[in-house]
Amino acid sequence: MNFTYSLHPAPRLLRWLRLGANHVQVVMMATMFVAFILQITFRYVLNKPVAWTEEICVITWIWGILWGASFVMSNREDIRFDVLIGQVPREVKRWFTVVVSLSVVVILVWSLPSAWSYVTFMKVESTASLGIRMDHLFSIYIAFVVAMVVRHLHIGIEAVRGRLYDDPLPAASAKETA
Repeated sequence: MNFTYSLHPAPRLLRWLRLGANHVQVVMMATMFVAFILQITFRYVLNKPVAWTEEICVITWIWGILWGASFVMSNREDIRFDVLIGQVPREVKRWFTVVVSLSVVVILVWSLPSAWSYVTFMKVESTASLGIRMDHLFSIYIAFVVAMVVRHLHIGIEAVRGRLYDDPLPAASAKETA
């Protein structure tokens, strides 16, 4: 019997939240694909172009990228340019990670009030075809900033503790991510 789940429901909740975020991502990508096919069909087959399909494609693309980066993608799936950091000793790599993570957190937290101001200001605008308020569309950026702050705090704290994002996964964690 595995007592981890009965004593600590947080890992189970996090897995369910991650699975839900993955499903939302899939729905957004499927919606974008269907809108794209409809756009081609209306424009080139029926010779009646419609604007709403383009709006759907743009909205789901922006939301898909930021949603995926915020809630779906793991730290191991980030694209990293580590030519320099791959050549230094592990201890230096740890402190590079701490400095970079702290820098990302500071910059994003510093930018958050301006981003919030812009998003809330955009309530006066709406999309041309669907009439969706722009503040609702841009709100995903606020979620993205908060998620990146939490992620990079976690990366930095783990680096201070001696664990790096590219360390081998423990056997139990490797099964869950596969």
